[in-house]
Amino acid sequence: MGSEIIKPTIDLVYHLRVAPNARVVYVRWVLLYEEKPIAYDIQYIPYFPGITVWNDNFEYTSFSEILSQKNKLFQMQGRMNVTAMNCDREVAEILKIPDETPVMQITQKILDDNEPMGFRQLFIKCEWCCVRGTSYQE
Repeated sequence: MGSEIIKPTIDLVYHLRVAPNARVVYVRWVLLYEEKPIAYDIQYIPYFPGITVWNDNFEYTSFSEILSQKNKLFQMQGRMNVTAMNCDREVAEILKIPDETPVMQITQKILDDNEPMGFRQLFIKCEWCCVRGTSYQE
């Protein structure tokens, strides 16, 4: 869908720990299957000179690939939250579903030495989402 440089909202100031007058790279993708939208991916990255948010052939670039351009020397850590929720009007329009339809929301923060490097929201139609896990007990 595109990218642009924006001023952060109060939520982004909190999640990214940036100043209210800072700049944030805002990247949006719609993921398709057989020409139909199945997921909407929104990525927010504090603006740093030298970060390339577009690649030459405009293919989907993962969140960690974009962030690794800035930080090649350190190990990045991710924190993720998975929630089922009713989508708002913007997400519903993009996914071509009725307002308030349940979707899976994956919220992800990428950190380096506990400092936020990026924040992501991924909305997936429920029929395209499955959560699996393994539990180990001692």
